[in-house]
Order: sequence, then structure tokens, then C-alpha cells
Amino acid sequence: MVREDYPAGENALLSTKAPEFFKLDNGEMQTIDIIVGTHVPMLVPDVIFDEAKAKDYLNMQFDLTHYGQHFSDQLGQYRSLYFLTQNEYSTISSLNCIPQYVSEGTILYRYLMDLGKPESLLISVNDSFVDFIALHGGAPSLVNRTTRTENVDILYYSLNCMQQFALMESTLFVHYFSKNNKKLNDLLGQYHKNVVIL
Repeated sequence: MVREDYPAGENALLSTKAPEFFKLDNGEMQTIDIIVGTHVPMLVPDVIFDEAKAKDYLNMQFDLTHYGQHFSDQLGQYRSLYFLTQNEYSTISSLNCIPQYVSEGTILYRYLMDLGKPESLLISVNDSFVDFIALHGGAPSLVNRTTRTENVDILYYSLNCMQQFALMESTLFVHYFSKNNKKLNDLLGQYHKNVVIL
């Protein structure tokens, strides 16, 4: 499917990852949710967060050489701070839509809170990395990303998070971006009492 008004319309990755965009009528202007997962967000406590210093906060953790625009979501008593590069932001801004940005971590956090699981660990498994979100007392205790390695490494990290944040009796939620990994599921099920595959 190709959008005539979009110069990169033949890009197979774009049409695969954002099929709804290519189904819009050319003249149609809609609000589109843009889920940002390019970097793990930086958590800044509400009590010290200053919007005017957002770029300075990000600069402490990320290389902002190609910085474009930053965004923030509420995440418990924190602000989840994240950004797009200038190239990413310019590309999205040129689309025939009204973008509404939200961090992938925020969506996963809200999901756990909507489930009423204030004591839980969620791992989100991608092809090249794994995100970990640990909630303790409904507050995010950890939002982190590791490079995707072996299944035993994911198991070790999940057990370490459970122990560190006193979540050993809590539910482990596993979210996959690609196909389900049965070997990882079986391994996690051997060591965690409650595993839910999303």
C-alpha cells in the first residue's frame, strides 16, 4: 500500500510498522498516537522537575547531538522524560496528521495500574533489547533497558528485580513485540510463581 503524498510511502518498514497511517485518505486530518520507544525514558521526580530544564536533564543521560524535541508524561510521582531526534520529529511533523506523543513505558505503566497490579514486574521483549518496569506500591521503582542477550540473562535480571524490590510473590508480565518466545516463557515459568504472557 502506497500513499501518493508521502515520499517514503514505498518503504516496506514504514508500511509494516504503521499500516493505519497508509490507510488514511490523503486529505484526512486525524489525531494519531505516536508511541515513542527509541530510548528508555528518564524519570525525574515531580518535586524537582522543571520543564525549562528538560533538555539539561536529558543531556545528563543521552547524546543529544541530533536532538529534535522532548516530551514528558506523568508516571506516578515522576515525569517520564523522552525525546525524538530532529530527523524523527521533522518527519512526523510533516505528516498529514495531528501527532499525539506518548512513551511506550507510560503505556505499559498505565496498563499495570489499570489491571490493579501495583506490585508487579513487566518485561517488554524486543528483538534487540528488553525493557523492565518494576512497580512497588503503585510507584515505578525501576524503568530500565538492557541489550537483548540470552534467555538466562533475561531470567537473571527478572529475578534480580523481583528480589531487589521485594516483589517475589508478585506477577511477572511478559510483553513481546515480535513472536512469542516459548523457550523463554518456559524458563521464566520455572522460577517465577505467577507469569502472565501478554
